Amino acid sequence: MRNTIIAGALGVAAVALIGTRFVGPIGLLFLAGALIVVMVVLLAGGGDPAAVRRDDPLRFVDVKPAPERPRAERAGPKPAPAPSGRALWDRATGRHDTVLGEYAAYELDPEMLLRFPAMWDFSSPKVIAFHDALEHAGALRTDEYPGDESAAEYAEAVTDLRTSWYAADRYARSTGSDGLADEDVRDLDRGLKLYRHASSSVAAERAAYLNQVVSTVDKLVDRGVLPAPPRFRAELEAEARKAIEG
Repeated sequence: MRNTIIAGALGVAAVALIGTRFVGPIGLLFLAGALIVVMVVLLAGGGDPAAVRRDDPLRFVDVKPAPERPRAERAGPKPAPAPSGRALWDRATGRHDTVLGEYAAYELDPEMLLRFPAMWDFSSPKVIAFHDALEHAGALRTDEYPGDESAAEYAEAVTDLRTSWYAADRYARSTGSDGLADEDVRDLDRGLKLYRHASSSVAAERAAYLNQVVSTVDKLVDRGVLPAPPRFRAELEAEARKAIEG
């Protein structure tokens, strides 16, 4: 593009020179105009935007963006410090107490005992595993912090206890009295109804119902359906005496 303009301007100048022969001063004017055009074109860069582009005077150095750090090198949250042996022991004792409290409902609440006798079904591996874990964790428990090594052993035993407890609890609740003899099922239902009647009765009537519950439970214990002796048995007898005394 630039060469074309220059050639055109020179062509005009040549025509003007030739014209001076015939027209005199007019040709000189053409020549002057052509030369001015050439000067403007040369100074303007021939219409080429690249020729007139100027660097930003404030941009002294090209700043390149910093390369992105690999994902593995990016700063992340610092991992929490491992709990101390004392912290593990404290947490284990709390979890142990929770299991003992949940299991106590089966031993202390007559309704739980009569509804879910499968908690003492020692033909079930889940029930056996729980009672073994209960005994093991109880043997390792101490009143004072026993040191890191013993605390770690106790914490592991409590973890096993919790796992086996949840499995045994699910088994007992889902099984109920399934698999028991008809006579055992009838006595369980009878004992549960008597206990519920006693809860809504007063005085001598309440005492009579409670004594019948105790008698029914004793039969189930003798047949191996319930553990011997249930922890609530003495409490029921005491409640029966209190009801009679008024």
